[in-house]
Amino acid sequence: MEDNSFAKELPDGFPEKVVRVTKSISCFYISVLLIGMGLILAASIILRFFFDQPIAWSNTITRYAYIHIVLLGAAVSYIEGSHAQIEVFYERASDRLKLVFDLVHYSAMLFLCLVLTVMGAKHVVSMWHVHSPILVHFPIGVVYLAVPLCAVIMMIFIFQQLIRLKDRK
Repeated sequence: MEDNSFAKELPDGFPEKVVRVTKSISCFYISVLLIGMGLILAASIILRFFFDQPIAWSNTITRYAYIHIVLLGAAVSYIEGSHAQIEVFYERASDRLKLVFDLVHYSAMLFLCLVLTVMGAKHVVSMWHVHSPILVHFPIGVVYLAVPLCAVIMMIFIFQQLIRLKDRK
């Protein structure tokens, strides 16, 4: 909801650096997973086509990687302000009302991210000892780890935005 031109006017403080580094690490991780997915699937397709012997675990591992890509991609998208927004009322509102809208938005998102972090961490712990039938030594908890990781990345950004709201008053 917040106007992105306002973000460019602020000095580059510690919260902005933390968000920038977090976003860079997330984008690098997503890129590595995406390249890995492409290579594994390409190898599996080639092996299936020419030798009739596909890689048995290729679909499973790429599915798990895709879950991480989607959830961390959602966090990066949220940081960039790329999520769908309805701005009809927001753009017409006064600066004070925009501040209220932003405060309600970030408060609701912070609550949701806290719930996802706590509940996601519980699922990670409970599923860590469970292993995939195809990937015997791969804990399913790693797949569940994408949920709290995504929520923590979003919370880092939300804290930065809440600091900006305090400075905007």
